[in-house]
Amino acid sequence: MEEGGNLFYAYAQRSDYPASPPYILTFASAAVCTQWWNLVQQEYTSSSRPSPQYFVVRSEDMELIMEDPRFSDIQNKWFYTCQDSPTCPPIVLPLQNANGVPAVAPPHQCEEKASTSAIDSLAASLTQLASIVESNAEQVHALSVAQSTGLQAMQEINESNSIQIKAISESQIKLQALVDQNASHYIALSNTSFQSHEQSRLSQEQTRKSQEQTRKSQEQTKDILKTTISQLQTLSKNQIELSQTCQGMMRTIENLGDSVTQFTSNVISDTASNQSLSTSSFNALATRISPPPRKLNRRVKGVWYEYDNVGSGSPSGTPRKRVDSINVDTPPKSPVIYKHV
Repeated sequence: MEEGGNLFYAYAQRSDYPASPPYILTFASAAVCTQWWNLVQQEYTSSSRPSPQYFVVRSEDMELIMEDPRFSDIQNKWFYTCQDSPTCPPIVLPLQNANGVPAVAPPHQCEEKASTSAIDSLAASLTQLASIVESNAEQVHALSVAQSTGLQAMQEINESNSIQIKAISESQIKLQALVDQNASHYIALSNTSFQSHEQSRLSQEQTRKSQEQTRKSQEQTKDILKTTISQLQTLSKNQIELSQTCQGMMRTIENLGDSVTQFTSNVISDTASNQSLSTSSFNALATRISPPPRKLNRRVKGVWYEYDNVGSGSPSGTPRKRVDSINVDTPPKSPVIYKHV
């Protein structure tokens, strides 16, 4: 094999997990390893190579290297192995130089033994084989004697067994009779069990029906409760609306009261103004009364004038009226007294 054509092995320590076991890198040759390392130096500058068989690479970079298209030329010429399993012992790699040549020469082959020593060993083996054959012959003879003795004992055992078999057959007949008797009892017991099972099934069916009725009753009760709840909710909404309507009516009544109060005040003011106007008119008319009214205790009383006779000497011939009977169609028969302070 040419120099550097052997497989090349190396360790790859994880720089981000230094306590973890290193990766095992396997290359097709030392030249492939050199090409791989040149690409790693260009693309992943945080990696290092302290020795030919020892690299320091980040775990993330190792995963990226496997998927990096720049390593496609050597993709099938190298791979790495993890040693994370606790059951696997650590792997010891053979020492190699940078060119792939083993650093320790393989041990020399042992010299062939002398033919004389081989012959002596063969003779001793033959002697030992002869003694073994003699021992085996004695053992075969003893075995034949023991076999004949064993056959005789076996014959006696067979005779004893035949007697026991006969007794067993008689016991089997009795057992058969007991089995037949037990079969009749079993049939009766089966019938009773079937009846009990049927009664149990009917009871279960009734229980199931009662449970179904109970479930339906519960569902009806739930529906009634839901309906009641919805009605209560509607009632509460209606009560809220009624209270709002009452509040609106109260506000309307208050507004109406305010309007009536304002109207009353306006009417009172108008009445007062009308009374003042009436008083002024009365005073104007009172000045024309003749004779003037009398004064009693500083109070002024009105004067009643009876109708004049039609045939009297009244120039106009129209009846006179009281001064306070203005705008009154029928004057009263008795005088009306107006008091003025």
